[in-house]
Amino acid sequence: MVMNHLAAHRARHGPRGITKAHLARQVGVNRSCITKLEQGACLPSLRLALRLAAYFQCPVNALFEDRPGEPGPG
Repeated sequence: MVMNHLAAHRARHGPRGITKAHLARQVGVNRSCITKLEQGACLPSLRLALRLAAYFQCPVNALFEDRPGEPGPG
């Protein structure tokens, strides 16, 4: 299973955090995509993972963490 830390990064980004809609616009997806990622309902493409990491100025593995042996989406 791949765990993500998007919601935590959104909350820490700026004094009041950022909205899903703002993040989605910045990385070129719609808000529902960010929601699905945060809920663990889907996995990001490599391109999207790299865009998110660039936006938050962190490595991809700070946003997404592989947990082998745990069930994942789908």
